[in-house]
Amino acid sequence: MKSRQRRAKVVPGEPGFVFSDLTETGRLQFFYHSPSSTLPVRDLRGEQGQGKKSEPHIEKSAENYCACCHQPNILGFLKSREKYLFLFTTCKAKDQSMGCFRGRRFVVGYMVKEKALWRGKQWAVKGATRLYSFADALPLSEVVKGGTSTHLRLKKLGETETKELLCHFKGRRSRLKACIAEVKRLGAKPRTRGSSCDEAVSCKSHC
Repeated sequence: MKSRQRRAKVVPGEPGFVFSDLTETGRLQFFYHSPSSTLPVRDLRGEQGQGKKSEPHIEKSAENYCACCHQPNILGFLKSREKYLFLFTTCKAKDQSMGCFRGRRFVVGYMVKEKALWRGKQWAVKGATRLYSFADALPLSEVVKGGTSTHLRLKKLGETETKELLCHFKGRRSRLKACIAEVKRLGAKPRTRGSSCDEAVSCKSHC
């Protein structure tokens, strides 16, 4: 009998990640918006009854950094030739001035795929991130058929849809720094390198 060859130990998910020769395509990923903010930041306080959210982790320009929310979508993205991860949410702002946006779904920004980070239990994607105000965001219904449906959480986008989104955001000012400041205001604690995320609660539903 032929002796069995010992297989090399492989870190889960590492093979097949693509970071070169990317196409001008992407995919959508949903997150819960904080009702206490007029900016498109995650629901850190758990005000929507879905737990305190740690993703998208804009402080690190990453997604799935503390919690494995939508891990299959992140792995699919990392293994694809897609370049952009577009973030969308339903505006839940309690501020009365946001009445014209409240209850509507918007694509509020995107992340460019640049690297993968192994977080001990899941893979995170990291890259240049841009976030825009709701006033500069694009209603999801203008990009995706059925975009008003609350059941839509993830979706791949072709070149036409991706181009439409990029053209919409071109020339508009990213509010990433303001959003990070808002995250801190809402209660995010500073972290040291290599520390665990104090917000990494179990992902009750969707991030």
